[in-house]
Amino acid sequence: MPDWRRVADPAGKVLSDRIASISREVKVSGNSPSADQPVAAAPRAPGRSLVLHLVLFLAALVSAVVAGGFLAGIDVLETRFAEIGGGAFPVPTRIRWSEFGAGLTFGLAFIGILLAHELGHYHLARRHHVGVSLPYFIPFPPYFSLVGTLGAFIRLRGPIPSRTVLFDIGVAGPVASFVLALPLLAVGLHLSEVVASQDSATYPFQVLFLGEPVRLGTSILLRFATWAAVPGLETGQAILLHPLAFAGWLGIFVTALNLIPLGQLDGGHILYALAGPRQRSLAMVFILLLIPLGFVWWGWWLWAGVALGVGRGRVAHPPVQQEEVGLGTGRTVLGWAALAVFILSFSPAPLRL
Repeated sequence: MPDWRRVADPAGKVLSDRIASISREVKVSGNSPSADQPVAAAPRAPGRSLVLHLVLFLAALVSAVVAGGFLAGIDVLETRFAEIGGGAFPVPTRIRWSEFGAGLTFGLAFIGILLAHELGHYHLARRHHVGVSLPYFIPFPPYFSLVGTLGAFIRLRGPIPSRTVLFDIGVAGPVASFVLALPLLAVGLHLSEVVASQDSATYPFQVLFLGEPVRLGTSILLRFATWAAVPGLETGQAILLHPLAFAGWLGIFVTALNLIPLGQLDGGHILYALAGPRQRSLAMVFILLLIPLGFVWWGWWLWAGVALGVGRGRVAHPPVQQEEVGLGTGRTVLGWAALAVFILSFSPAPLRL
């Protein structure tokens, strides 16, 4: 006769171990979950998340291509204006697919720059085993944004272990967008036209948005690029930018915006990695500089508000887990080079409608 106790014991042990395992998984901070102690929600399915990123990317790309059509003087949406509350609002009626290609040059180039920037962050975060999302693009109607998007961002889903990791993730985006924007600007300037302008000293570049001129400012870097690509530009003359040149101009401008040394911006990451807690003092100085600059271009007040909002009202960068001393010579040189790019690319008066 078989010994039933010896047969049943292993199964009983397995069942007991399984119950204990489930208890450990349910246990939260040493207590069982209760009505006033929520349990973390299950993570979103990877497939659904990937679809969201893809939809946002395609929507931003289509919107940027439509904006590129507007910059070429072609209304691919056959817009009509409706009076609502005493104001005229644009209403697209249909897509003219035969004219859709008019905006591809600008749309692909500009979205490519934004994608390179965000993938630079993404690649270095993955390389350092920091949890990170794919880029979230922000499509926006080209009627109100000029370029069809408000940009893109990624989300870090884990703590930053050290200043070295913080530096690598922070600097990768600006390096990627800057390296891509420069050749696009150079090629585009050679394809651009010289036109008459009354305020070319402050706004030496122009684009046409549905036939209306939009004046664009300059920086030290852009002045040098103009001197190299379009020598002999005279007073009273401006450059009507080719779509590639405008995408390059935007890429340099976006890079400069992200290199502002505030809190959670790329420049704040880089400066904190270089200088540690001293980043707060330098950030406060720049906040004070943005106040008078806002009278030159109101967008600086808006961008300061965005930066403070992202940092939850703080200009100081939050600490990392391990405050090691020094980044090494290579990273230090690259960090100061990135801040030099910010100074050379910064435009006090970037835009005038």
